Amino acid sequence: MGKWALLPADVENWMTEETSDYFRRLFGLPKGLLHICTLDDGYEHVYVPISYIKKLHAFITETTRSERTKLEQVLRTFYSFKRLARKNLTHRASFARMSTQKLISLYRANRHWAHRATVYDQFGWLGEDYWTPLMEKILVRRCGTPKDSPEYYRVLFTFIKPEEISTTLEEKRAVLDAALSVKARKESLANAARTLARAYGWMPVFTFGEPWDEGHYAQEIRTLQKRKTEKLKIEYDELVSYREKRNTDIAECVRRYDITKRDLQTFIDFGLALDTRNEAEYIVSYAGFYLLPIYREIARRLGLSVKQLRTLYEDEIVSALKGTLDPQEALRKKGTIIAWGFDRAMKKRKNFSEKESQALFEHIESYVKPIQGSDESRGVCGSPGSATGTARIVKSPSENGKVKKGDILVTYATTVDYLPAMKRASAFITEVGGLTCHAAVVAREFGVPCIVGLKNAMTAIQDGARVEVIAEKGIVKIA
Repeated sequence: MGKWALLPADVENWMTEETSDYFRRLFGLPKGLLHICTLDDGYEHVYVPISYIKKLHAFITETTRSERTKLEQVLRTFYSFKRLARKNLTHRASFARMSTQKLISLYRANRHWAHRATVYDQFGWLGEDYWTPLMEKILVRRCGTPKDSPEYYRVLFTFIKPEEISTTLEEKRAVLDAALSVKARKESLANAARTLARAYGWMPVFTFGEPWDEGHYAQEIRTLQKRKTEKLKIEYDELVSYREKRNTDIAECVRRYDITKRDLQTFIDFGLALDTRNEAEYIVSYAGFYLLPIYREIARRLGLSVKQLRTLYEDEIVSALKGTLDPQEALRKKGTIIAWGFDRAMKKRKNFSEKESQALFEHIESYVKPIQGSDESRGVCGSPGSATGTARIVKSPSENGKVKKGDILVTYATTVDYLPAMKRASAFITEVGGLTCHAAVVAREFGVPCIVGLKNAMTAIQDGARVEVIAEKGIVKIA
């Protein structure tokens, strides 16, 4: 399924017995995938049986057959959950004075909310390919829009645009508003930057990124101040009227192409799967922000670095705090590679030894086929348009600084940890992903071209090369 720059404790935001159980409660079947972490390079590799994808698709088919809007109703439960999670995750305390039991409880509670959020993220990710052929059939056969044409993508991305403004665009709107206020001398730069940092500084944390501070927002505001006030106001007003414009655009497309309610429901369901997937990642980021000081305190008490702590499993972290596990010995036993998966019923977890993990990794990589990113010459259009710039190969969020204004970001797959680089890039290219992936969604929100699922992009494209991205065709050319 893909490869991400994550360590075991990070991965367990998505992949524990608890996440599997929550997935079953919401979508009717448990979720248990195979995960292999290569600790020497800090990557997670995820594998899923094709049989499981078929079962999930069967669930979607049956759910929508019995009642057209039933899946929509299930996905909409995310929004009440989102409000509840944000309310319960906020926590400030003197962790150094906290008892071990209290620290454990706080850690468990933080992970609990992240586990519940990732259920929505995983559904959109695992179920995406159910909808893509259905939407293509509607757009090509019934609407007559040629595949991969500008009109095809205009209609597609109009229909799947979320009802509510995303967290990404909400933050963008707030920054524009602050820049206009500072430019009009209604507010000081320092105060505006401070307000933004408090409201949105948590966004790029995700697993263990660095929060945006006042300095970051001060620089953003200074950059925007160089632009004409009229253009800033137009961009801001468009975001203020986001929902109204979105509904007007959809109504226009429905009239123009005589879209039936049943066909429109296909796009509604997919749009919700897309939105809940990406907004769920922001819940993980929000949880990660409040996890930062908890991790630091746990690491201090155990005599570990935070990176070492993130290499342990959640249960190992708790056991180490209780004094029933030697964390150094646990780290030594892990070696350079670890894996865990579930039984056929996807209920019981199995942790593999280093030797077992290595053998499993070598075996499965010898025959596994990627679900997304199977073509080395052509990827999927995540956001239309063209751009030319310098390619920057970014292996992990720690290399975000390589991307300068106007560069082309090339990576395996993005998460919100990559937002600092994405804000500067003129286009994105990823090896993994589809229409619901983070890179594609953010690209459409930022209005920049994006190609996802371009196999071997990280090795086929040379760092520093001048390239042209032609997103509708899914191709990259040497400029």
